[in-house]
Amino acid sequence: MPEIEGYRVVPLRMSPDAKNCHSVYMREHFIRLMDPNKPKGRTLFLLNVPPYVTEESLQTFFKTAGNVESVLFAEKPGRDETTKWYEGMDVPFSNAQTPFKFKVAYVVFQKSSSIGRALAIQSLDLYNSSGECIIKTGMELWHEEYEKNFMLDVAKTQTEIDAYMAAYDKSERAALAAAKASEADPNGWVTVGKEGRNAGFEQKESVIGRIESKMQKDKKTKELKNFYTFQIRESKMQNIVELRQKYEEDKRKIELLKQSRRFRPF
Repeated sequence: MPEIEGYRVVPLRMSPDAKNCHSVYMREHFIRLMDPNKPKGRTLFLLNVPPYVTEESLQTFFKTAGNVESVLFAEKPGRDETTKWYEGMDVPFSNAQTPFKFKVAYVVFQKSSSIGRALAIQSLDLYNSSGECIIKTGMELWHEEYEKNFMLDVAKTQTEIDAYMAAYDKSERAALAAAKASEADPNGWVTVGKEGRNAGFEQKESVIGRIESKMQKDKKTKELKNFYTFQIRESKMQNIVELRQKYEEDKRKIELLKQSRRFRPF
């Protein structure tokens, strides 16, 4: 079996009598930065994997070399590329799909001894004992993808809904229990309820009215004065009006004083 720059070149066969086959390059995976999802000594790295190859098909094939723990895809080699490949797949009720393009694969075995047996294979055969291909390609694959856009698996969807609602109800019960026990949630907030030490104030109209009036007073005291241009203009106009009123009042006072003077020399 030929090698190119440390990679073993193996043909990818869809049937036993396949002659012109696609080539896949594989070697043991090792990097300087450790990745817990791709442990050193137990991970096989594959290049030039076709778009139609699935995780299940690789897991089924490499069982001949040993028990497979997981199969991961990525667009290109890199520590965070696998996360980008499966981005959005864990969102509930999402129709996100992984990209349909050539990719790299990481096959993680349970034992390190399986790597040697995997590298010794002569071809990557994706067909069963009867010679039938275990993956769908060509028109069959496109037809299945088209049907998925319009057909709904009612049983599977209902199972997902039930699981999601069960998790939601569980989180709500936990939040209610934490509120009764006056415990903070993971974000540091304490829920104020009708029971427990943090029962809150009694929501009567008189109480609510006093609180609203206090809020209005606080709002007036905290309001910024002479901050905006229109406030400065209005403040100047108000000062002019007040000065004129004071001037008129002072004039009247002076007139009254003049009229009340007893001594009139002329």
